[in-house]
Amino acid sequence: MNKRAVTPRALFIGIAFALFFSAVTPYNDFKIAATYIAGTQFPIGALFVLFFFAFAINALLRTVAPRAVFQRGELLTIWTLILVASGIPSSGMMRYFIPEIVAHKAFADDTNNWDQKFLNQLPEWTKFQDKAAADAFFNGYHKGEERIPWEAWRGPLFFWGMLAMLFLMATFSICALLRRQWVENEKFSFPLVTLPLLIAEDPEPGQKVNAFFRNPMLWVGVGFSTLIHTVKGMHLLYPSIPDINLEWSFNDFLTVRPWNLIGWFPARILLMVVGIAYLLPAEVCFSLWFFFLVFKAQVMLCGFYNWLMPGPQGYSDTNFSALQAYGGGIALVLWTLWTGRRHFADIVEKALGGPRAKDIDDSGELLSYRTALLCLAIAYGGIALWLTMAGVSVLLILVSLVTMTLGLIVISWAVCQAGLVFMAQPYGSIDIFAFLFGTAPFKTSELFTMTRWETMFLFDPREMLLPSLMMGAKTTEGMKKGARPLMVAMIVTVLLAFAVSLYASLALPYYNGGGNSLNNLFTYKWSPEKPLNFLGGAASVPFKGDLTNGLHLLTGFVVFLGLLILRAQFNFGVHPIGILCAGVWAIKMLWLSLFVGWFAKSLIQRYGGMKGYQLFLPFFLGLVLGDVINSVIWVGLGYATNVGYMVMPN
Repeated sequence: MNKRAVTPRALFIGIAFALFFSAVTPYNDFKIAATYIAGTQFPIGALFVLFFFAFAINALLRTVAPRAVFQRGELLTIWTLILVASGIPSSGMMRYFIPEIVAHKAFADDTNNWDQKFLNQLPEWTKFQDKAAADAFFNGYHKGEERIPWEAWRGPLFFWGMLAMLFLMATFSICALLRRQWVENEKFSFPLVTLPLLIAEDPEPGQKVNAFFRNPMLWVGVGFSTLIHTVKGMHLLYPSIPDINLEWSFNDFLTVRPWNLIGWFPARILLMVVGIAYLLPAEVCFSLWFFFLVFKAQVMLCGFYNWLMPGPQGYSDTNFSALQAYGGGIALVLWTLWTGRRHFADIVEKALGGPRAKDIDDSGELLSYRTALLCLAIAYGGIALWLTMAGVSVLLILVSLVTMTLGLIVISWAVCQAGLVFMAQPYGSIDIFAFLFGTAPFKTSELFTMTRWETMFLFDPREMLLPSLMMGAKTTEGMKKGARPLMVAMIVTVLLAFAVSLYASLALPYYNGGGNSLNNLFTYKWSPEKPLNFLGGAASVPFKGDLTNGLHLLTGFVVFLGLLILRAQFNFGVHPIGILCAGVWAIKMLWLSLFVGWFAKSLIQRYGGMKGYQLFLPFFLGLVLGDVINSVIWVGLGYATNVGYMVMPN
C-alpha cells in the first residue's frame, strides 16, 4: 500500500459493499441457493468489487478524470474491508450462531425428553425461552403474521452476543500478535493474496489497465471458465442442453471388496481451485491430496478388519482422523511458538516495558503489543468466565480454549501458507473427552454448553475471520503508519457487518416460512440437531471412551512434528499440512482439483522450466478470475430466475 491507502472514499466504498453483502448473503445462500457470496476464504464478492474498480472504473477515470483514479492502496483497502466482513453473515458467524441459540427450544419434545435429560440443568440465561418464537424460526408464522419476535431474542442475543464479542476480540488480538512473524519473519506465501495484488497494480504511464489485464493468456483462462459455466448453467435452466460433467463418485467404480469399504469418495474439478493450486508450492499441494488418499486407505483397512470407526462431533468422518488432526494441531501450535520464540519474547518485553522495550518498534503493527496482549487476556479470561457462569467445569473450559486456539491458528496457517480456499474443523472438544474418557464422568448439560459454543464459532470455519484479517494485514507489508488505521477500519467494518448480518439472518427465516422451508437443511436442521441427538443419547446410555484412542492423537502429534523437524533440519520429507485436513468434507471437495493443478504445474515446469510456469500463470489466474466473474453473473441470474447455480460447492 502507498500513502493513499486508507482514504475516506476507500473506507466508504469498502464498508458500503461489506454491509450490502452482509444484508443479501443469507438470502442468496439459503433462499436462492446460488453460489455463496462468501463461501470460502476467497469470497467472490470481495474480488469482483476489486476487479470492477481496478479494471472498469479506473479505466474510465483515466480517460475522463485522471486525478480521481483509485490508487493501489485504496483498491486493496476496499478489498480488505469486504474480505473481513464476508464471512460474518454466513459460516464465519451467523450461519451457526443464530440456529444454535434457538434450536434446543424448538427441537425438544416429549418424545426425545431432552428437557428432563439435560436442558433443565442449564442456567436459564443460556436458554431460549419462547417456544412459539423458536418454532416460528424453523417453521414460519402464518401468512400475514410474519415478524421478528425481538422480545424473545433480546435476552439470548445479549448473553450469547457477549461471547461472540469476546471471540472476535481474541481473533483480532491473535492477528496483531502473529502478523510480523508470519508476514515478515517466516514470509508466508499467502497464495490467495496473489491475484488481488496483481489486479490492484498500477498500469504503466499511458496505459488504461495494467500489464496483468493486457495479457491474452488471462482472458483465455477467463473465457474457458465462462464457456464451462455457461453450458452448465444453461443446462440447469434448460435440461435439454447437454451438460459438461465435472463431478464424479469413485464409489460407482469401486464396487468389490475391499475397495467398496473405502467410504464416500467424491471427485470434482473446480476451476478456481485448479488455478489456485497452480500457485502453491508443489510440496504443499502434493501433501493435501496425498494425505487424503492415505486417509481413504486407512478407512479401507479399518473396514477390512472390522475395526470400529465411530464418527466425531466435528467435521471428520472417523474418530482416528479427528484425533490425529488434533494431535497435529497441537504440534503446529507448539512449532509456531518455538519458531517465533524471539518474536513472542519481544512482544512480552515491549508489553511489560522491560529493559529492551525501547529498542522494539511496534509502531507499524496493527495494534501495539501491550494492547494486543491485554485484549487477548481479556478475551480468553472473559470466555472462561462466561463458560464458568454457564456451569462448565474448569477442565472442559481449558480444553475448549485449547480447541479454539487450535482452530484459529491451524486454519489460518493452512489458508495463509497453503492457500486452502476453505477448510473445516475435524474435531471438537467433545470428541477428545468422549473418545478418551467417555461422557459418563461429565454432566451432560456442561458438555452441551461447551459443544454449543464451539459449534457457533469453530464447527464450520470455511469463512473464518482470522485468515481474512491476516490476508488484509499482508497488504500492509512495507507500510510505516498505515497498519493501524486499517485495523480500526477492519474492526468497525466487522462490528457493523455483525449488526446487519444479525438482522438479515433473523429476517430470512421469519419472513420466508421458517428455516425448514429454505434451501439448506444442513444449516437449519442437521447441524443444530447433531449435538442434541448425540448428548440426548449419551444422557441415557453414556458414550464409552477408550484411553487407547490417545494413540491416534499421539500419532498425529509425532508424525506432524517429526515431518516439520525433518524438513527444517534436513530439507527432507513430505510436507505435513495434509494431516490436518485429511478427513474433512472440504478436502473431499477439493482433492481432485488440487491434484489437477499440481500435475499441470509439475508437467509445465518439467518441460518448460520457469519460463513455462510464467507463461501459463496468467491462464490459471484467469480460471480463478473467470469463476469469480461467472459466479456473480449467475448470482444475478439466480435472483431473476429463482434458480441457483453453484460455481463453488456449498
